[in-house]
Amino acid sequence: MRATSIPRSGLTIDRSTSMKSSATRSRPAFEKIVIGPVMVFGQTVTGGHYMDILRLSKQMAVGRGTTPSYWNIHNHFVSQSGLFGAFYRGYLPWGLLKCAEGIPVLFVQHESMHQLQTRAGWSHNSAEKASGFLGGIAQAIVVNPLQKIMVTIVAADTPMQPMETVQAVIRQHGIMSLYDGVGAMMLRRGFEWGIRFGMSSDVKHWLVQQKIVQDQSPELNSFELLGCGLVGGALSALTHPIDNIVTNCQKPMPRGVPGDLLSVVRRMHSESGFRAFTRGWGIRVVDNAYHMAWMYGIGTVVYEWMDKNLRDPDEGRYH
Repeated sequence: MRATSIPRSGLTIDRSTSMKSSATRSRPAFEKIVIGPVMVFGQTVTGGHYMDILRLSKQMAVGRGTTPSYWNIHNHFVSQSGLFGAFYRGYLPWGLLKCAEGIPVLFVQHESMHQLQTRAGWSHNSAEKASGFLGGIAQAIVVNPLQKIMVTIVAADTPMQPMETVQAVIRQHGIMSLYDGVGAMMLRRGFEWGIRFGMSSDVKHWLVQQKIVQDQSPELNSFELLGCGLVGGALSALTHPIDNIVTNCQKPMPRGVPGDLLSVVRRMHSESGFRAFTRGWGIRVVDNAYHMAWMYGIGTVVYEWMDKNLRDPDEGRYH
């Protein structure tokens, strides 16, 4: 029987080398702390941030009828602050600070997967899905206050200054309001990233098997890895109804309006029916696919380059 190997994704270890790598690895992959924010930064400044802005606007609409189109929302923002101002609305500093969300996703996912395989004896496939879930939960804790501020900025009738927004939120609802919706956020991010990593990995392994059947090299090129990320990211949009609940937990409401999860769900349904849970789904699919293409595809290329060029191949240490 011919021995085959499966190349690493940017976030996991090859099946053919996983046991060897697990046995010889002497330290966590700290380079993930650098790669994660860089990937998120690249994704946000090239359109990812503005897709978030359009999606949040769509999610906060109230009513059972048709909501404003993305084009109308775009024109509204452009009329307020011009094209550049609309494209980067709320980006400095809150959108930029969201680059920190790349740290828990890549680092926590990578390390928890390693521990589940080496210490708990989990299979590669099970460990990858579970580690994605854990990375998503870690990300939710980091990103929740930043999204709360972003939601407030998007919901404002006129552009707000960064610190003005923070002060308004804390003054009206207290500092703990920055964690409004954190429970739903943890649930949504956990499942979302579990799906992202799991499905991207499944597509990667399917492509590798197809290459082996055709007697080709099992190595995936950059475009194939981007495709794996696109598929995994698009499928992770299944968690979008939970994200709509998170956004409605965080959007500005008059003092005294209940903000617990059940009350928010009831309010959403009474205001807009089931449309309240599906609004913005289309752009969520595109945004998630684009985001995961950066994290799983481009992140792979960067991580593999660092692993190949910055480590001593004999001792497994950086030069």
